[in-house]
Amino acid sequence: MKLRRWHLYLIATLCFVLAFVTINRKYDRFYRVNGINNDNRALIEMYLDEDEQDYLIENAIAVDEFIDYIAYDEFHLQYYRYYNLLRQAQDYDDLRLLLIDANAMADRLTVEFGNGAEERFETLIKYNLEYAYMNSTYFDFNNIRYYQLLRTLYDEYDYSYVVMTNTYMTLMEEENLTDRYDRFKEMVATYNAEGVHILMTTQVDQGTEKLYAIDPLTQVVNEHTFISNYQPKHMSMIEGIPRLNYSMYLEDDANTALKKMYDAMDKKMKQKIILTQSYTGYDVLNLSSSGEAGYNEFQLGNSIAIKEQEVPEDEFVSTDTYQWLLQHSYEYGYVLRYPADKTAFTNKASYTVFRYVGVELAKTLHDNNWCLEEYLNSQSEQN
Repeated sequence: MKLRRWHLYLIATLCFVLAFVTINRKYDRFYRVNGINNDNRALIEMYLDEDEQDYLIENAIAVDEFIDYIAYDEFHLQYYRYYNLLRQAQDYDDLRLLLIDANAMADRLTVEFGNGAEERFETLIKYNLEYAYMNSTYFDFNNIRYYQLLRTLYDEYDYSYVVMTNTYMTLMEEENLTDRYDRFKEMVATYNAEGVHILMTTQVDQGTEKLYAIDPLTQVVNEHTFISNYQPKHMSMIEGIPRLNYSMYLEDDANTALKKMYDAMDKKMKQKIILTQSYTGYDVLNLSSSGEAGYNEFQLGNSIAIKEQEVPEDEFVSTDTYQWLLQHSYEYGYVLRYPADKTAFTNKASYTVFRYVGVELAKTLHDNNWCLEEYLNSQSEQN
């Protein structure tokens, strides 16, 4: 008996449906997932819900990008890039802690920056500021470069530099400072954390300059220049020279040169000198109530005050020791800092204060009969 045409259609349709169902039963929806195998397929089906499985497939995420985290309750597939970035940047023995930290950062960044969250996270990782971000409510991505600079002055887990940086940037803007990054960089290279704070927050008189960078050999420090709590990075205690106090310090080069000068003087002169002042710190000057803390050259660590033993200070100028120093101190890098005939430039006179400026500059000053200010003026004119 011949089949009618509609019977053929029905049979064909039934065959198609049967084949479709059979094929779909055998179809593996994870076949496009790189690295899939029976073991991790079982993990995916066990730990990922339908939405996460769809996200995995739609984004073709490789299994090895997330499989290490999948069994943790804190795991969220959409944050797998955050986990891997943080894992590469930090040494985590506890993956659960990694997930908690990454989730917290990702959640906050998503709220603050939406689609730009991952880019911001990469920036934090790049500059190793992820925990500064998490531990600082007022983290400002505009100040990233400045955080990088100031953090070098703080302990590893002290994130207060974030708030301090924000404060300093505001102060710099209020002072209309140009080249702020260069100045900030110079300041961090010159001062410790306390010094930066003092420099930035101290109100100075009009006409007074705050020094962000200091050349210890040539810098003039007076009532018109403020150097915060500056102190040399390398100092040593003066030894083998009579001194007013046992613990007196100078910058290393100045100390070495002083010892050589003293030994040479000791061979030629019968009289003995005594050091009455060397490096004097900001805190000591502050306690003296002289108003010179931050405005005193003795903070530089290369100035000394000398007198001859058993000779009044005001008579030192008449001694053979003083004459020897005038003639020979430059050979060791020292110069009389405030000559009596140079008060028009220095605004003070002293026969007892000598300063280390290095042998080359000391010879220049000696040969030209210049004080330090005259030399600096000549340099400015040439430039």
